[in-house]
Amino acid sequence: MKKLNLEIKYDRRGSNSVKWDHKDFIDSRASDKALPLWLSDMEFRVADEVIDALSKRVDHGFFGQSMPGEKYFSSIQSWYYDRFSWKIEMDSIFYSPGVLPAIGFAINSFTKEGDGIIIQPPVFYPFAQLIAENGRKVVNNNLINDDGYYYIDFNDLEDKAKDPNNTMLLLCSPHNPVGRVWKKEELLKIIEICKKYDLTIFSDEIHCDLTRKNVRHYPLMSLGAYNKIAAAVAPSKTFNVGGLPIAQIIIDDHGLKDKWNKETYGRHFIRFAPPLDMILCETAYSHCAYWVNQVMDYVEDNFDFIVKFLGEKLPQTKYKKPEGTFLAWINFGAYVNHKDLMDILITKYDLLIEDGIVFGEPGDGYFRISIACQRDILEEGLNKIVQAINELQGQ
Repeated sequence: MKKLNLEIKYDRRGSNSVKWDHKDFIDSRASDKALPLWLSDMEFRVADEVIDALSKRVDHGFFGQSMPGEKYFSSIQSWYYDRFSWKIEMDSIFYSPGVLPAIGFAINSFTKEGDGIIIQPPVFYPFAQLIAENGRKVVNNNLINDDGYYYIDFNDLEDKAKDPNNTMLLLCSPHNPVGRVWKKEELLKIIEICKKYDLTIFSDEIHCDLTRKNVRHYPLMSLGAYNKIAAAVAPSKTFNVGGLPIAQIIIDDHGLKDKWNKETYGRHFIRFAPPLDMILCETAYSHCAYWVNQVMDYVEDNFDFIVKFLGEKLPQTKYKKPEGTFLAWINFGAYVNHKDLMDILITKYDLLIEDGIVFGEPGDGYFRISIACQRDILEEGLNKIVQAINELQGQ
């Protein structure tokens, strides 16, 4: 098996990288030299097999209109069966130009204007934006925060689900940003409630491959207990290819399929798929499991480093390693005001992390940091945070 050297750093500047070249995307005050630890984007070079396959396809010299074929479908089916025992039928796989567009399609496919859609803050902030911008109502089922470990408030979820004006649950599984990988019994309880009140579930499972050792992700649809479910998966986070917009939307139910096709094929004429993106999927899913496994071993060590670092230098954060994702969700608000910390990190310490308040009110005081990077980069960022907190506290 090929051994990766994940300590190698690459200069990504000048490539129109959002993370490195467009830092004003997060804050207009960010300087060119700011260290970006905010975007869910890895600092590890893509697998050689993917690069070689894309290069070969480019050399072919033709990029005409393309559609998914047997190799594309079988690579997806094999990946999810091998990792999760999830058997996906070929005619249940739909192409989407990314997961976020798919959420918009799902909102318009499965709900009507004015409907309430339930989300579970603190949660990935585009969820609320997509709901509101598509004329639906954001309904918050806030997670319960038990010293940094999060639970679903099932009593509140049922109260929200029984309201006939609420017609869909937008689930994040594994959960971004808190890092929970929902247990089987938790997912079955979600299904039970949604089935009881006839809610459609759209399950964003883009982080499903990025779990800690001995933590198992259960694809919601694999539990086989309810038909009104659609799920989104993608190679983007798994293989560090977020700039190539392709996602797989899995729908078994014929009624949901018809609604999905009416929205995507009918309204937006999404009938083809980019040839390079399909080659990427075929290659990554078929040949690059070793890459994911080694990257996640490195990420695991980075999380262990953060736990030790914060335990020694900022123990009031009470930081615990998450069950999934490569994102750290940390309570620096235990020390200082979140706005003051963001201001000084950007204007004096040249560090970009994400203020948890953007993930909803329950994120107040927390910050999200992307830790899929070389250890010295991570340590540099954490040291900047310690220095900033000490300065704000007058030490």
